[in-house]
Amino acid sequence: MRLISTFKTTAAVIAVVTSLAGAATVTAAQEMPPRVVGAVLVDELTLAPMQFEIEVELAASTADVFAFVSDSMNVGKIIDGVAGVEVSADGMMRDLTLADGTVVSETIKVSDASQMSFAYSLPAENPMGLSNHLAVIQVRAADERGGSVLSWQHYFDGEASADASALYLAAAQRLAERFGGYISGEHSGFAEVTLSHTRTFDVPATAVWAEVAENYANAHEWASVIQSIEFEDADAGAIGDVRSCFIPGLGGATREVITRYDEDSFTYAYTIEEGMPPFVTSNEAVWSVTPVDEGSSEVNVTITFSTAPGVPPGAIAFARSNFFFFAGLGIEDLRYFLENGEPHPREIASRS
Repeated sequence: MRLISTFKTTAAVIAVVTSLAGAATVTAAQEMPPRVVGAVLVDELTLAPMQFEIEVELAASTADVFAFVSDSMNVGKIIDGVAGVEVSADGMMRDLTLADGTVVSETIKVSDASQMSFAYSLPAENPMGLSNHLAVIQVRAADERGGSVLSWQHYFDGEASADASALYLAAAQRLAERFGGYISGEHSGFAEVTLSHTRTFDVPATAVWAEVAENYANAHEWASVIQSIEFEDADAGAIGDVRSCFIPGLGGATREVITRYDEDSFTYAYTIEEGMPPFVTSNEAVWSVTPVDEGSSEVNVTITFSTAPGVPPGAIAFARSNFFFFAGLGIEDLRYFLENGEPHPREIASRS
């Protein structure tokens, strides 16, 4: 079962990252599992860490989305500031003319319609100063809701560029406007990591709040990553309430304490005080629910955690992407549970 195998993979990743925290001379490339995204064998194209990833939920078929993003002639419709595009005869090189006349030559590394995978790299000298760059676009079906999800990952060495992330966030927003949809997730950072997922629920905000916040002690009823919960009531309102969640993917239980609780704004936060890997020094999750209309709402979960010094960036990036995956499972499980009145099939399977 994919869920159980993902638990095991995550536990293995955590063990590797923890060992690397105490052995910084060992490179992440030597120790980490191979990085594979669809048809893209990342490690064969770059050893740079993943700096950030953006996900966009789109109201269009996977075939239509992939056909659009993999057609190099559409780059100017996606990325702001591209005035013209010339593509080589074999389709594996494209020259982008920017608004100021600068020409940037990108190399297409992978274009695989069968696995909806597309990868390209910037030259060593490029306007954004990204070294050992690789961008990977992967398109997948959006589960039972229809439509598709586009993931856009960026690998490069050095400090993450605010200009680069802003440019690609704007490009993701353009895709959302073209096909209908919204930016549904992003993650970045090394010393301080930020993960964020946003979803539209066909459920009133009050109903979402009742389940995710007021029923804080029973998240295992809908969350496939949580096997069981022990609850401690602080007897002083919600602030200070504690839940200990047994999560097989982490090999034990997390102790989560509510630190903020605002019923008026439908926002609450908790810190994870125990159960995180040793390289995580602090961790906070914030859930917020925003009414869209009487029957729907926008739900966001943002997780921020700090990491110990000495852990190779590649190892943190790999762990970060796994935590991002699990956070995405959680918000999807909640949406399915509230919209269908029963747990997601993977939650039912994880109990057996």
